[in-house]
Amino acid sequence: MSSPTAVVPSSRAFDPMAVWAGLALWSGVALVVALSGVVASLPRPLIPLLIWSPVLVGVALYRRGGALRAFVDTVDLRIPVLFHVVRVFFGAAFLVEASAGRLPSSFAQLAGPGDIVAGLLALPAALLATRGDKTSRSLLLAWNVLGLVDILAVFLSAQRLLLVLRDERFFQAFQRMPFSVLPVLVVPLILLTHLLVFVRRAELSLALRGLSLPKSSDG
Repeated sequence: MSSPTAVVPSSRAFDPMAVWAGLALWSGVALVVALSGVVASLPRPLIPLLIWSPVLVGVALYRRGGALRAFVDTVDLRIPVLFHVVRVFFGAAFLVEASAGRLPSSFAQLAGPGDIVAGLLALPAALLATRGDKTSRSLLLAWNVLGLVDILAVFLSAQRLLLVLRDERFFQAFQRMPFSVLPVLVVPLILLTHLLVFVRRAELSLALRGLSLPKSSDG
């Protein structure tokens, strides 16, 4: 089996440990916030900002280049794909909480099966990430689209319950662990890793297209 294809950055060498350290720091701070109950004291319209702020910051830093861009371009693609296996746990937890009456069934019926399917499919998707043939790339892209559509649908359903219907049961459920870690860490990472896969697939496609172009006889 071949190793995951990576696009080697043109910038100078970088230390990937700096990026891993940043991710570890973010995870630690997010865990403290989730355990402290700070999110419950925030105005509800600010909660979506907890999810999208890291995503926007990540995109901005990537566009600036530097260490984060080099990290995205070289990280073993199986790592961000396999992160999505965590969705199996949360999907099952949604269904369990709904069956106990602690979570709205309308939310659980959407989020539960969708996250379980996306998480389970991350396992074969990680295998596909090690291959560069067209079929594997297409199937990986299909999984990535499916997973992104699912998480966006779950996000919209959650905002409807949180901001429009102001469902107290839903709000209280997300003040408890493990659900309290979702808006401050897990969901932003899911979104960021989906974007990472899109970027890497696009770069690989461009690289393969360049290799397939016939060389000019004038050179």
